[in-house]
Amino acid sequence: MRLTMRAAASLLLGFTGIVVLGAGLNRLLDVGTCASGGPSVIARPCPEGTTLWSLLLPVGLVIWMAGLLLSEGGLVRPGTGQVVWTAGFAGGGIALLVKVLNTPMDPNAKAGLYAVIALFIPLGLAFGVAGTVQLIRARRGDPRDPRNRPGGPPRARTPKAAAGDPHLKRLHRLRSMGALTREEFDRLKHDPATAADRLAVVQRLAELKASGVLTAEEFEAKKHATLHGEHR
Repeated sequence: MRLTMRAAASLLLGFTGIVVLGAGLNRLLDVGTCASGGPSVIARPCPEGTTLWSLLLPVGLVIWMAGLLLSEGGLVRPGTGQVVWTAGFAGGGIALLVKVLNTPMDPNAKAGLYAVIALFIPLGLAFGVAGTVQLIRARRGDPRDPRNRPGGPPRARTPKAAAGDPHLKRLHRLRSMGALTREEFDRLKHDPATAADRLAVVQRLAELKASGVLTAEEFEAKKHATLHGEHR
């Protein structure tokens, strides 16, 4: 995941929202049950400034959601969206658990908070784990390729002669990922001078295909255009 300006802004907004939300929630948990105003007699009035602290909750939530919306991949692809989501739910749930365990409070309130914690932590980790799995698959190659499945045909091995040749090494890597056919491999092997730039584009396209950004049809079309000089 490259840290672009948009990604940096997404992380900044997301984590700022989490901090603002956490600060408000932490203060309100310290205050506990209280009320102010109204015709009834209040046994425990709210301390001064409680209303301001309570406003941090919606403000933090809006900032956090802005960070999510700004992310390029959202929750579908690995990126800042999944990081912000995981930090907000899983991180917030863990912080809330620590707070509840170390703060005296009404048993009914604790039970309600434990229910929230039991929801937040798995909900946050689900997207964090999914993103990690997507990144691992992207590095290993397209998971839909039979060579990446148990019992599938073996991956092509890189000959020892290619170990010292960067051009051949890249070709063999792309071949093993299924990004090049045998015919394309043989043609490019004998044209290292003009193939370098095109191979870099093909490798990037293969990574986009592996991460789900490109379909197999889109990948083949773009690869064909690249290898035949139609795309620069």
